[in-house]
Amino acid sequence: MAAKRASRILIREAKGLAERSNPALSRPGAWALKELRLLCRMAKHPPSVGQWNMFYARLIRLIGLYREQQDDAGRFVRRIEREMGSLWLFLQENGVTPTNNHAERTLRFAVLWRKRSFGTRAEKGDRFVERMLSLRQTCRLQGKRTFCILVEAMEAFMQGRPPDVSWI
Repeated sequence: MAAKRASRILIREAKGLAERSNPALSRPGAWALKELRLLCRMAKHPPSVGQWNMFYARLIRLIGLYREQQDDAGRFVRRIEREMGSLWLFLQENGVTPTNNHAERTLRFAVLWRKRSFGTRAEKGDRFVERMLSLRQTCRLQGKRTFCILVEAMEAFMQGRPPDVSWI
């Protein structure tokens, strides 16, 4: 799982556990939530070696204490353990962020459209919508107007020539 998605999803799950009424679930959830949020803050303020070692030791202790439990807390810390390799990728690789906020914002329009329209009824409709939404997002990222690009593409089609895609 990508580092961005891993952090965001794990934080959401930790928050859900922390809000449970059962202390056996809320305690490890709150602990994990605190550590995962700290990890995300490290993206802006990289930790010293000592801070990193303390963070890592706390995370390993959390996993060690709850790994064997057969409840939601145990499943959650086992998941953290499986995804540890990608959790701090953003600290090692330049340009990687700790959450997937950018990706979620990029897809938001398409998700809202699908919810409002209830999707399409046929595969041809699915292909049309995915292409139009992809074109819209590409135009948005390139600072182009979608309608103008569509008009140019239709004119090229009517004249029997390939559309100009050099702007992509």
